[in-house]
Amino acid sequence: MPQRKQLTWTELRVGLFVLVGMFILAIAIFYVTSGTGIWVPKYRLRTYLPEVEGLTIGAPVRLNGVEIGNVDSIRVSPRSPRQPPDPRRNIELVLRIDRRYQNEIRTDSTASLITEGLLGNRYVSIQRGFVGTPLQPGQEIPGREEKAMKLIVERGADLVQNLNVMSNEVREMIDGIKRGRGSLGKLLVDETAYRSLTHSLNKMEHVVDRVEAGEGSIGKLMASDDLYKKVDSAAGNFDSLLADVRAQKGSLGKFVYDPSIHDSAKQFLEKGNAALADVRAGKGTLGKLVTDETLFNEWRDVGANLESATAKLNSNQTTAGKFFTDPQFYDNLTGLAGDLRLLVGDFRQNPKKFLRVKFSIF
Repeated sequence: MPQRKQLTWTELRVGLFVLVGMFILAIAIFYVTSGTGIWVPKYRLRTYLPEVEGLTIGAPVRLNGVEIGNVDSIRVSPRSPRQPPDPRRNIELVLRIDRRYQNEIRTDSTASLITEGLLGNRYVSIQRGFVGTPLQPGQEIPGREEKAMKLIVERGADLVQNLNVMSNEVREMIDGIKRGRGSLGKLLVDETAYRSLTHSLNKMEHVVDRVEAGEGSIGKLMASDDLYKKVDSAAGNFDSLLADVRAQKGSLGKFVYDPSIHDSAKQFLEKGNAALADVRAGKGTLGKLVTDETLFNEWRDVGANLESATAKLNSNQTTAGKFFTDPQFYDNLTGLAGDLRLLVGDFRQNPKKFLRVKFSIF
């Protein structure tokens, strides 16, 4: 009987040892996975966010990418009877942070949720503060919404909507093509276009056969060696011409290699430059014409006089102006011409009437 009691105590002691070991192992695993040491002093801060979907207790807290603690608790913010609910402060987070980073988390720091990748785990990211004062335990870090993920979701919704619109348009286009609408639909559905295309291909095949047989200009060009011989002969003649030029034969050879032509051209250019210099200096008739303003002023005065005379002619105020513009003068001249024509006609018919001479003696 005493032997039985001693065996039970031994088993109980082993069981307690195993439980303590498992408890210590669980605590060690928790602290190792949370990224914080066991004996490192901690302090807690609060922050408020609009949503924390996918965030779990124990999720890491990082300061500009450096892990400094973990999420200690998550709860819905309690309602205040005196203040209306704020959607930006919908969820309250308690953050458990190493005290050695207390001086880096200041009043100008902000906390937000970050998603690892597109569909990865979420963690709390704290932006380091520089000008504020360090936050004390229990104080609040201003929360900030995760703009990147929200923007991705909004753009994804716009992309899906655009894809739906595009797919509907493509579906309508395909339906129209199947019904024979448009040029492409008629080309795919109408047999007339198919026959025309087949007829054109047959004609093209016939043309290619004629070309291969050496018929026509293109066929002769492809099959005959005459063109090649002519081109070869022209190339030979050109080589001969270049050889003659290099040998200083003919006018072109002398023009290329004779230095006297270069000297003559140089002298001509020098004389031309000298003539231009004289013109710029106002020498000679051309120089005075180019540089002297007297002739220009005279031409300008002549133009002004002509303009004044033309204005007087158009004004119908002077004799010359009335001569050109007065219709009565034209009518008088026309009447005088008619009278003269009648007078001449009468004179031709009866000249004695106008040539009668009367003599009288006193």
